[in-house]
Amino acid sequence: MAKISLKLQGQLAQKFPGGGGEFEINQGVTLESFLHSLGLENKGYVVILNQTVAPARNIVLADKDKVVVYPQMAGG
Repeated sequence: MAKISLKLQGQLAQKFPGGGGEFEINQGVTLESFLHSLGLENKGYVVILNQTVAPARNIVLADKDKVVVYPQMAGG
């Protein structure tokens, strides 16, 4: 098992008490499947993995990874 830290920003923070938390996942779980399991499958979200924009959604998560998800933003 791996322990993942999740922080949701903006309106997404309302999805979980405290705007995120710690999650235990099985080995081999991808970022995409982790987000999907939480109802965060929107491809338009900006996802930060360990303080860097996630290079791909199919990356396998590892113990102590930190995931931050930002909603789409628009403005002018």
